[in-house]
Amino acid sequence: MPVCERCGTQWTWKQSIMASWKIHGPMRCPNCKDSQYATPKSRQRMTLINWMILLPLPFAIILDLPLIYTVGMMIVLFAIGLSLIPKFLELTSEQKALW
Repeated sequence: MPVCERCGTQWTWKQSIMASWKIHGPMRCPNCKDSQYATPKSRQRMTLINWMILLPLPFAIILDLPLIYTVGMMIVLFAIGLSLIPKFLELTSEQKALW
C-alpha cells in the first residue's frame, strides 16, 4: 500500500484506488492533505496493468473465441488489475518526469 512521503500515513485500499484515477495530477494525502505524485516506476507498472486487460483481444481473434469468453477474461483481468494497483502505487512529494 502506498505511504505518504511527508507524514508517513499508509493509505487504505479504497484511498489508493480513488487516487490512482488521478495518476497524472497530484493526489491529496487523506491525513496531511499534502500533494503526492506517483513515481515514474509505479506509473509504468500501472500502464502495463492497463494493457494487460486488453491481452485477450488478439487471442480471441486468432483462436476465434466467442465474445462472451473474451469479455469474461477481460473482466477477470480487470479485477486482478484493480487489486494490484494499490500494491504497485508508490508516492513521492515532487512530480518527476516519466523517463
